[in-house]
Amino acid sequence: MKKMKALAAMLLAVALTVSCLSACGSNTADNNSNADGGTTATGQTRPTTTGQADNSLTVAMDDQVSTLDPELFTRQSEDSVIAQIYEPLFYMDNDGTEVNLLIEAYTENEDGSVDFVLKSDVKFHSGDTMKAEDVEYTLARSENSPICSQLYGNIVMTITDDTHFTWEFPNAGFQDLKTYIQLMRIVNKSFCEELISDPNESLEMNEDGTGPYAFVEKTSNGDVTLERFADYHGEASIDTIRFMYLTGSQETAFEAGDLDYAEYGATNFALIQEYTNVTPLTQVLNKVSFLICNCTDGSPTSDLRVRQAIAYCLNKDDITAIGTNGAGTPAYNIATPLVQHYADVCDHFAQNVDTANALMAEAGYSESSPLELTLIVSAAEPSWVSACEVMKEELEQSYFTVNIEQVADTSRFFTYDFDLGMLSITLTTQFSSFAAMYQEGSGIDLSGINDPEITAAFSAMTDEATTQNAMKVATESLAYIPLFYNTAFYAFDSNLNAGAYSAELTNFLYREFSWK
Repeated sequence: MKKMKALAAMLLAVALTVSCLSACGSNTADNNSNADGGTTATGQTRPTTTGQADNSLTVAMDDQVSTLDPELFTRQSEDSVIAQIYEPLFYMDNDGTEVNLLIEAYTENEDGSVDFVLKSDVKFHSGDTMKAEDVEYTLARSENSPICSQLYGNIVMTITDDTHFTWEFPNAGFQDLKTYIQLMRIVNKSFCEELISDPNESLEMNEDGTGPYAFVEKTSNGDVTLERFADYHGEASIDTIRFMYLTGSQETAFEAGDLDYAEYGATNFALIQEYTNVTPLTQVLNKVSFLICNCTDGSPTSDLRVRQAIAYCLNKDDITAIGTNGAGTPAYNIATPLVQHYADVCDHFAQNVDTANALMAEAGYSESSPLELTLIVSAAEPSWVSACEVMKEELEQSYFTVNIEQVADTSRFFTYDFDLGMLSITLTTQFSSFAAMYQEGSGIDLSGINDPEITAAFSAMTDEATTQNAMKVATESLAYIPLFYNTAFYAFDSNLNAGAYSAELTNFLYREFSWK
């Protein structure tokens, strides 16, 4: 079997001003005060937006949107907006049920090919009717996509007519690629060709999706407005969605009545539930937070002994309690428990400063000649900053000196201008998607590691055993040191009918929201 092109998967939400990758960053501060200065929410009524009156929905973004290109974005904030504008052929609901969006049906044939029938009434926002050639063009754009590059070269498409086409799979089966197919959002070929000469070029802020909402404007302060598409082929209730760009706490904005819902930390979540007009939601996320070690040639953390020493210095229980405001679970695997074939097969580096000292001495460092490290973290994540302060104290028990630098964006993560960095990432529930984190040139290999053993382990994945081996090899390289898994806490205006959080798409689909 031909080696499959490694997926650049969904490196979303860094929760840095978000940044690069990682879903659902929580811009929250762990304080026990309310917007009015009180210390308890008991019996209070929260101020609200005008959302119910004007049928709008105001949500928070913790990073700027620089593109609405559904194949070439890198930030969680962008994905949250794009998910309302563009649609895939189908997606998997939280209960495992397939939901057809742009297709009427598909048929799997005995030879492994699949016949698709597109819906005939789907309009793009420009008014053009979606055709099979648009799906073909979208496939051509997937080569450099951070979410569906696995599809490029693994699907051969034959068009019968505007609504009928067949896919053949020369390297991997349809079932193997389903996760990525539902992440491929269909673009309008003619619209794109008027803007770009090469499918791999970015559409930037230009859009022509089939989704329930169309882009209206991005203001000078970063806010983004979408309006309901009148000719949408499905149903949507909310007329206007306002994405408010926040550099501060979502909790504070929600309690001041500026948002219709917000993500909360565990401590304040207990308080906000005491308001009389708030509905709570707890959501387990397919998301892991970790330390990135700069593994590029010449970097001190490219030495495995140094990375192991770092891992032995850390007390993950303490880091988790502070970094998640008491709402997370310590992680010992770069994959989350929601990933297929997950198992606790990786080494646990329990805190042991003596072992760390021995490894550092072997690497050439000592108490009198410690290793100085720069640790970068998002200034927009106060709980992460606090967790980094704890890690600094723990590392400096061994032969390290740590300088914490708070950053406003993720540019330094892409240029390897750091020794350690704290980020969070959400990928698909297939471990093959994690390959991009370890693959030079993928666009999301933030550690700069180049280890043939890891590449071989991912290439050998065919079943549960080989997948767990890849988890073990990749995680124990310590290019990324897992810290904790995340649980999100949301608070909604009680007059809002909120849709379900899509774990596979790592987003809310706002077409499912409505006001009571």
